[in-house]
Order: sequence, then structure tokens, then C-alpha cells
Amino acid sequence: MPNAIIYTRVSTDEQASKGYSLPHQKNVLEMYCQHKGINILRHYREDFSAKNFNRPAFNELAAYIKVNRKSVDYLLFTRWDRFSRNQEEAYRIIREFRNLGVEVNAIEQPLDLSQPDSKVMLAVYLVIPEVENDKNSIRTKEGLRRAMKEGCFVGLAPRGYVNARNEEGKSTLAIKENVGSIIRKAFIDYSKGVLSSEEVRMKYFNRGLRVCKQTMLNILRNPVYCGKILIKEWKKEDEVIVEGIHPPIIDEETFDTVQRLISGKTIPKIHKYSEIDERLPLRGFLLCRKCGRSLTGSASRGGSGIRHFYYHCHPKCKERYKADEVNSLFEEVLSEFVIKGDVKKMYRNILDTTFHGERKNRELRVKQIKNEINKLSARMESVEDKFFDDLIDPSTYNSVKRKTQKKINDLKVELTSIKSLKKDIEDYLKIGISFLHGIDKLYKSSDARYKKKIVGSIFPEKLVFLKNRYRTENINEFISLIISKHKPFRRLEIKNPRQNDGESKKAPPQRLELWTL
Repeated sequence: MPNAIIYTRVSTDEQASKGYSLPHQKNVLEMYCQHKGINILRHYREDFSAKNFNRPAFNELAAYIKVNRKSVDYLLFTRWDRFSRNQEEAYRIIREFRNLGVEVNAIEQPLDLSQPDSKVMLAVYLVIPEVENDKNSIRTKEGLRRAMKEGCFVGLAPRGYVNARNEEGKSTLAIKENVGSIIRKAFIDYSKGVLSSEEVRMKYFNRGLRVCKQTMLNILRNPVYCGKILIKEWKKEDEVIVEGIHPPIIDEETFDTVQRLISGKTIPKIHKYSEIDERLPLRGFLLCRKCGRSLTGSASRGGSGIRHFYYHCHPKCKERYKADEVNSLFEEVLSEFVIKGDVKKMYRNILDTTFHGERKNRELRVKQIKNEINKLSARMESVEDKFFDDLIDPSTYNSVKRKTQKKINDLKVELTSIKSLKKDIEDYLKIGISFLHGIDKLYKSSDARYKKKIVGSIFPEKLVFLKNRYRTENINEFISLIISKHKPFRRLEIKNPRQNDGESKKAPPQRLELWTL
């Protein structure tokens, strides 16, 4: 007596639990086998789509046949659409089972696959359900896109939301307060531009927002959280963002700020300064006089338990200096940076010229921004009128509104930034002159972070420690101009000093100017 495996399938869990298709299929197959004298080895029941063969029950069936190939003669099902809705995949599986000596057939649409002509009917039986499946897929996708254009959310709810339906029965989202409030705080923290996305993630990880690094970035980029829905491009339709009918977790302005930070700014890692940084402020600015490598620094503990700090080179070089001696000599170098009184007048003239030009440029740009905002606002009103008069469809209206509003928000941010850049020239002059006139005192009273900024502002090239003096290629061009008539340094050797005999009309270089602010 030949042996067979019978296979029944429906597409969804609902059909499997509430419908009558599976019991009916099994009953028909059992009656067929009884009539034909075929012994049923196993019955595999499936409630999965037939668009491919990646189905749990079918995978078990295939594994059983490969292990028990000698005892299985048939794989039977009611119709070919129960077997597959993918013509190419179906041919592959039929060939595999045929090579194992197992005949695949549908009892209500039987075919003798050993006859070449039967392949024509097989193609018909397989292609019809595949075409039907493709049509269903297209209809489903078009229906989903129509719903999304109306503001409905049709997918799985993102973190901070739960799937819901509104009073009209439309698919939407509702805020899950315990998580939604945390996401709101995460957006606000990141929008300040101080913390990176990873730092924000770690801050709220143990408070309920347990996500990985990439998921955190996806949350910050998702327009759903500001009440929008992203509809991806399809066929000839462009990607568009529309207004959703769900409540936003954060406002649109905060969301746009976050997008600008993500796309245009990488938050640098903040170095936490320790005792070793305070005791070795010149680390990273010194070169070894023997091998030319950058000197680093570290501490060692003596027999008395006191820590001693040193600047040193690579272990093979063995160049090493006491940090106190190196630091003390550098402070002596800074004490030699004394400027004359007539330089103050020159510096004031430079600042007057520089700031007068900047002020005019700022005022002109403010006017331009206000005009652009007015034009964009008028365009928004025009688009709204056309929409209410049914001259444009909702998709076009939402797309234009979104893009225009984003431009307005960007311009408002720029306007705020320009207004905050107003500088008081008297304060600037006072700070700038004091920076150079008492630089040694300022250096001594500063912490490691600002000491490094001072050193970097004055010395663009690294320094070489020579026991009783320092050597460097050159110093900042602006400082070189100010001290050009100054007597030679006793503790600093400049290999390539700049010669400046007259007054310069240049503004302070940006690197120095930023510090003096």
C-alpha cells in the first residue's frame, strides 16, 4: 500500500480558527486516500500565506520527507492554490520532491506530471493564484496608501504609542503615556544640542526607554512623533509627509531642530578633565627635542606615596622632564607677552571696522529673512485657499505645507541666531586687550580646559622644551603683529618670526577671536 502525506492550508489565523476550510480539506483528502487505498502517514496543517514556501508547517513537512524519503510516495492537497501561489517557487519544490521519489499532486485538479503536456495545465493552475495574489497585494497597498494620505496610521505602533481607532473607526495611534512622556523628554534634551543621541539613550535607558543605539536614532528621525506620517515613494508617486490624525508627542519646531542637529552636527565626546590634566596642561603641545615625536605625560608614585608628574616621550626614547619645571618655564614665557599702549588704539580701530561691517551685514540679512518669511506665509495662505476650493488634492496640499513650514522654521531659527550674535564692542575690546596684557595671570588662574585653549590660540605649532627656554616655528599671526616692536623674548625662540613694520588692517584671526569672546 502506497504512503502519503496530506497537506491543508488557509491564509490567516482567523480562517484557521473560525472558518471551515481546514476541516473540509482534511475530510476530502482522507476520503480520497481511503477510496484509492493510500495509507496516510502524516497530516500537516498550515495557516500561512502561500506567496512563498517559508512556512512553519511546510518546512516541517519537507524535513520529514528528506529523512523518510523511502517510505513516502505522495504529497497530496486539495487544489494547487493550497500548495503555492508562486509559480517559480512551486516548480522548484516539485522538482526537489520528484528527485526524492515523492509525487506532488492536487486531488481536485489531478495531473500526470510524467506527461509533458501536463506541464501546460500545471502552469495554468499555478499562475492563476499567483496573479490573484498579486492583484490582492496591489489592492491592499493602494488601500493602505489611501488611508495614510487621509492621516491614518496603518502599521505597527512605534514606541510611545499604541494602535487605536478614532470615533470614525479609522486606524490611528494613541499615546502610551508612561513611554510617551519619556520620549518627549528625550527629544527636548537632544534638541538643546548638548547631548549626543547615545547620551540621551543612556540617560533614559533605565527609566523605561530600553532601546539600542540605532533604534534611538530611528525614534529621533521618525516624523510620527510630531503628528506626521511618512508615505514612501511608490510607482510614480513621490515620497510625501502628511498630517496624521493621531496626537503628536512633541511639537514640530522641536522635531525640526532635532533633524538639523542630526544632519548637520556631530556632538563631540566631552572629555572629563582630571587631576592629571590639571597638572599636565601642555600635554599635546610639546615635541621631543631628540626624536621629534609628541610628548605625552603621566604620574608616578614615589616611596613616600606622593604622586610626581612628568612629560615624557616614547619608552624607547626615554626623554623625560619634571612637569613643574616645564609648566613654570611656560608661565615665564607668557609673562613676556606685554603689549604697548599704542596697540590698544590700533586694536580698537580694527574692531570698529570689523564690527561696523558685520553689523550692516546682519541688519541686511535680518531684512531679507523677514521678507522671505512674509512671502512664504503668503504662499501658505494661497495654498490653503486652493485646497479649500478643491483646486489641489490633500496629498499636494500637505506636501507643500510641510516644505513651506520647514523653510519658515529654518528662517526663524537663523533670525534668532543672528539677533543673539550682537556683540558689545567695548566689552570685546576690554576682554581682548586683557587677554594679551595679562595672559600669564589669566593662564595661572584658569583650569586645564581653558589653559589648553590659551596655548592653542597663541601657538599654532608645537613647542620644544630646551631646559631654560622653548622653541617653536612661529606664533599666532595677530599676536606676532602686536609684539613686532617688542624686545626679543628671553625664554622663547621663534624659528620663523613674521616681520610687520606697519599697522595691519586685518581683523583678529578666527581662532583667537573665538577665544577672546
